[in-house]
Amino acid sequence: MITPQFSVRQDDEYVYIDIKVVHLKAQNAEISAEGDVFWFSLSPYYLRLHFPGNIVDDDRASASLDISKSILNVKFPKETPGEVFPDLDLMTKLLARLDGSEAPVKKPLIQEIGSTPNDDSEMQDDPADLSEKQKSYIQEMTDAQSFDWQIEQEMPDSEELLTARYGFNLQYSGYLQQTRDIGNDINDLDDPETSTIESRREERIKKENEKFDPDYYYADFAGNDEIPALIAYEPSLIRLAKEVPGTTAEVEFSEEEKKKMLELPRRTYMIDSMESMRSLYLNLIPIVFAYCYDMRTMMDDHTSESAWTVGKLAANVACLDSSFPSIQQIKIACLRRALAYPLYRNYDLALKCWEDSHLILRAGKRVVLKALLDVNHLFAFHDVYYVYSKIVTEDYCSWIQTANDAVLQSLANDMKNCQTSKEDLSWGLEAIETAAV
Repeated sequence: MITPQFSVRQDDEYVYIDIKVVHLKAQNAEISAEGDVFWFSLSPYYLRLHFPGNIVDDDRASASLDISKSILNVKFPKETPGEVFPDLDLMTKLLARLDGSEAPVKKPLIQEIGSTPNDDSEMQDDPADLSEKQKSYIQEMTDAQSFDWQIEQEMPDSEELLTARYGFNLQYSGYLQQTRDIGNDINDLDDPETSTIESRREERIKKENEKFDPDYYYADFAGNDEIPALIAYEPSLIRLAKEVPGTTAEVEFSEEEKKKMLELPRRTYMIDSMESMRSLYLNLIPIVFAYCYDMRTMMDDHTSESAWTVGKLAANVACLDSSFPSIQQIKIACLRRALAYPLYRNYDLALKCWEDSHLILRAGKRVVLKALLDVNHLFAFHDVYYVYSKIVTEDYCSWIQTANDAVLQSLANDMKNCQTSKEDLSWGLEAIETAAV
């Protein structure tokens, strides 16, 4: 069955679902609703949506076909008039399966749960079905202002020592083996399938130290006339992020972005610990930073090298290193990689990309989703780099739709206040700059 293109809107009384159908007779359609679930079936199309509130299938519901646009316009009344349904523009969230039919994933578990979370702060599971640990975790997630971004340090368990696990929430293994011998230039690990969390961190730092070129840095600092223009440039997504700072206002998605959302895995995620949730939020930063670098240095135009640039600059992609204990350590890793690998290697330019990342995360999950959809598209249609779509960015695109905007703003605030110096990068940048002057 094919999932049709659709959009959802609302007013105080009704929910409106506009469904794209081509060369079909509307009288053959089966349309129904029960509780918070809507169904539409018209061969070869099938659509099931889970709303954050209940709708009513009674004589007020209606459907009509706009033949000129091939759009089936459906409306259902809300059970509670005046109730506002959040996140109706986040299509993957509406499509998520909640009946346990999603294919199982490898441990650590990302499981289907029997409700639709509107936000991390609004999970609607029956409290009787939750463990005390889960109740504590959910309560802590609601208090974004006191969110502690320092990750608790723990020794890896015995299973982790035997099997390399990496990617989103450390749930994948075996994926890098198939690309290691066919030109995966993003990969920085000698043998990712036998790596551990600690070995990946150590190898990342070692490879960064080997790659850093003082002469290259000297040249870009002393005489690259393009860099001031790149620092002054304002990418389109940054302009958008500045328009919606610190809000949860809906951001309009393009038709292409809606299509990309329809292609994402339809899962709801239950992360098993507070440390795992912190790590997921923290590891948004390297991906967003790498994306900001490419958009700024290429002035909003992706090139054939954009997938490589984004993957290489994100430590949790190139080195599968997601073990960062703090925002400060993430910032140091982002700056080091921005000065070791890409075309332009300038400290002030790297700091500007860090500022861009802060603005995107501050603007909320919809702006972050726009960036992640673009990154995922870069990877997904590459002959080799597609593997990073499967193990990192696909899941992030789906998961971010359930993220808590208040937590994202807390993360962005700590990013803004994070202080580092050139000495923290351990490459003697001050000495190189003094020599250049």
